[in-house]
Amino acid sequence: MQSGESGLSAVRSAVHAADRQFQVIDGGRDSKNGGGGPPEAPKPDEECPISVIGHLDGSFYFLDRVGQLRVLKASQMTRRADLVALFGGNILWMKEKFPKTTKVKEKGQDGEETTRDVVVDFKINNVAEFLQRECFRSGLYGDHIQIRRPGVWPDPSGMPIVHCGDRVLVGARLELPGTRIGNQIWAAAAPEPRPEKPCSCAEARALQQNIRDLWNFRVPGSDVIVMGMLACAYYGAAIPWRPAGFLTGGAGCGKSSLLEVLKSAIPLKFATNDASKAGIEQMVDGRAIPMLVDEASDRVDQRAARALLDLVLSATGGEGTKGARGGSDGIARKISVAGSIIMASIRPPDMEAQHLGRFTIIEMDAAKQGADHTAEHRDLSAWCRDLGPALWGRAIAGWERYREARIILRAAVGKAGCQPREMDQMGSLLAGWWTLVFDHVPTEAEADDAVKGVIGYTRSVDQVMTQSGTQQMIDFLLSQKVQMNRSTDRQPLNVLISRMLEPDTPRGQDSPEYQDINYSRDNVAGVLASYGIRVVRANEPPGRSGQPALRASDGDGLWIWPRNAMLAALFKETVFAGQKYMYEFARMESYRPPPKDSRGRECAVSIGKMKHKGCFWVRCCEMGLSFDGD
Repeated sequence: MQSGESGLSAVRSAVHAADRQFQVIDGGRDSKNGGGGPPEAPKPDEECPISVIGHLDGSFYFLDRVGQLRVLKASQMTRRADLVALFGGNILWMKEKFPKTTKVKEKGQDGEETTRDVVVDFKINNVAEFLQRECFRSGLYGDHIQIRRPGVWPDPSGMPIVHCGDRVLVGARLELPGTRIGNQIWAAAAPEPRPEKPCSCAEARALQQNIRDLWNFRVPGSDVIVMGMLACAYYGAAIPWRPAGFLTGGAGCGKSSLLEVLKSAIPLKFATNDASKAGIEQMVDGRAIPMLVDEASDRVDQRAARALLDLVLSATGGEGTKGARGGSDGIARKISVAGSIIMASIRPPDMEAQHLGRFTIIEMDAAKQGADHTAEHRDLSAWCRDLGPALWGRAIAGWERYREARIILRAAVGKAGCQPREMDQMGSLLAGWWTLVFDHVPTEAEADDAVKGVIGYTRSVDQVMTQSGTQQMIDFLLSQKVQMNRSTDRQPLNVLISRMLEPDTPRGQDSPEYQDINYSRDNVAGVLASYGIRVVRANEPPGRSGQPALRASDGDGLWIWPRNAMLAALFKETVFAGQKYMYEFARMESYRPPPKDSRGRECAVSIGKMKHKGCFWVRCCEMGLSFDGD
């Protein structure tokens, strides 16, 4: 036997000295026709052309071949037509992955008969089983999965993502619909307008100058506010605080023309001049786009206008409106609305404090005598229609500049003495304006100057308090006229309470306006008691029993029995009806709950000739009825 090394040398010599190289003498593609050649490499598995999302209650959720959301029941997944529709009519993947074959007989050149398998279709049950398995692997479908329709949405970091229907703009890239980032899925829809290459700040400044010159605003700086509303509208749901605007003024002031200019400058929007809250929710459901409503409250039924205001409260913050509506088939339908809202009307409807915190009202006057800008308004609308996509692109490209500017400008608004909600509103508007007309982030000095330019739109703490719901309730209550005993005379409650706050005077020495028998202390106290109100002065003398008057704090105050039927009737058919006026009282700083004795039992308070439990205390100074404290 040879050694290992000599044996290996012999094998190597034999291979190199061979008469011919190794070759394939049979097999391979087309071997029957003499093709020969090596066998074809196996094809890599093609990715499934549809996306699986999840399952819930026997329904299975997919994005079909073009990225649309599709929901199939288990029974539908065993029907060929539904599967073919899910795959967009292209069954090649299903045929290759789950082939259905049949035997075909053939005769060769030598006349010999052979049989081979031919793929004729796909196996429906196998496809259904595969899709259901994948759905269960993906997990339960729920509200954590956000199906995004066209609009501007924030990604997990807050950056705007523009969904244009057939394309999704993520950063500087246009992606196909069906793109998923986290739990957000951009479903396919009909093509929508998209941003274009950003324009320069010169075009934005030119637009602002035209707005300033062609409309007669009552408050200086209104052109800045209008530009801010336009910029915030471009960001859709990508900004956490979306300011709403209301253009108002008399006939002929051009508010509808200005709204038309804004509509022309916003490529992706919903615009109407006759829509209800339910109609807007249905049309805008699932989209993050600005909504522009003309003649928003010029109608007899003001309830519809107030309903539109309520839509603003939810749609312009956070994730927007999240609600459900019952259908005629008994199945609830979820609705989702997000985006800025701009309205125009001769007169805005009655607004409560929560509306005033979201709306910025822009008041306009008619053009100066002899001025007619109708043609200029029309030309500006046409120019904005061409400029809009590039202006939108400028806002999207300046997103980081907007975020930094908002922080600085919001702080500047706070230094002007505004509350946090006012800081959010004005800070967002000013940041939007700044992003369009400047290419840099403002310094603190520039931010202070910007706030001074719109000082007419900033509300101080005192103004906000005056417009609060609690103050509105107090003003309403004190202005209500009530009938005096044994008389047809009617007097406001504030007059009667002020009478009870007067110091005691000897009989016959009252002020001339109080010398009538109807205005005696006893008679006025009886009228107030019929409405569940008792006045206790700061220096109220002891009662007939010698006990000091019951009170919950120093100073002049009122005991109020909230379950009094006549008191509740005063608030009937108002926003404070039912228990709401009690909630507003409870928000007052001087509010004190019903008193309790040493054993922790609730005390009864004498109001008129009756004693009532459940009475609460408020200070007269907080209601503006006396000046005995802060």
